[in-house]
Amino acid sequence: MDDKDFLLIKTLYEEKNITHAAKRLYISQPAISDRLKRLETEFGCQLFIRQPRGILFTSQGEQLVQYVTRADADYQKLRKQLSAPTEEIYGNFSIACSDLFARHHLSPLLQEFKRKYPAVTLTITSGFSTPLYREFLEGRYPVCIVRGEHNWAEHKKRLIREPICLFSKDPVEMKSLPQHPFIRCTGDPSLESLLDEWWYAHYKEPPCLAARTASVETCLKLVSTGIGFTFLSESCGHGFPGLCSRPLTSTRGIPLQRDTWLYYRKNYQLLPGLRAFIQYIESHFDEN
Repeated sequence: MDDKDFLLIKTLYEEKNITHAAKRLYISQPAISDRLKRLETEFGCQLFIRQPRGILFTSQGEQLVQYVTRADADYQKLRKQLSAPTEEIYGNFSIACSDLFARHHLSPLLQEFKRKYPAVTLTITSGFSTPLYREFLEGRYPVCIVRGEHNWAEHKKRLIREPICLFSKDPVEMKSLPQHPFIRCTGDPSLESLLDEWWYAHYKEPPCLAARTASVETCLKLVSTGIGFTFLSESCGHGFPGLCSRPLTSTRGIPLQRDTWLYYRKNYQLLPGLRAFIQYIESHFDEN
């Protein structure tokens, strides 16, 4: 059945006559008869009784009329609701977000966002930036917040810029780093590549690797025991105030920094809940 069948059933029930229904709908009588036969074949029962002066609906036909009436009423109600202006913002969507940004920046903002937009349901997937951005490109998320700038042709906004720091339990001389144990935090290939470039621009020998972990928290816990030093973004150390930290600089004295970007598609305006979220996030990072 389709909307044309709905209109035909309603009109036939009101007119009880194929000729009159054909005139109202501007359809030929043979065309109506063919559609009635198709409906009976579709439902596998007799829906109509043809008479010389009109048409009667069987009990099954009456059930079909009741269904069509309810469905049409629901459709008209939904159409009215969707076309009526409303101030409440609705939405249900997922975003991909760097674990670091989610933990230190997004979490404090979500409570206020939910209070402001209670009808918006937001699901967050956090993790390492590189795989999340890849999934965003594949269309799994309409928006992502990840570290590192990418060649994205649609909308993007830099949210934060923070220095990359050396973290250690006790102060360490930069010139003697190759002699100290190094704890490497893995999982973000773009950051590892950046740090490798920095290292070999300053030192000829490789770092003295003492441990390798994909967890920022585990990495800093190892550092706090004095096992070795590591390189991480400044905000990673917020939960470890006792550690020594020192911003890294290039050989020309330029600070080594990492940006976090908001990426989203052009059609975000079509989704009120998503549009509200993007505007909310951007408003809190306007200085960037």
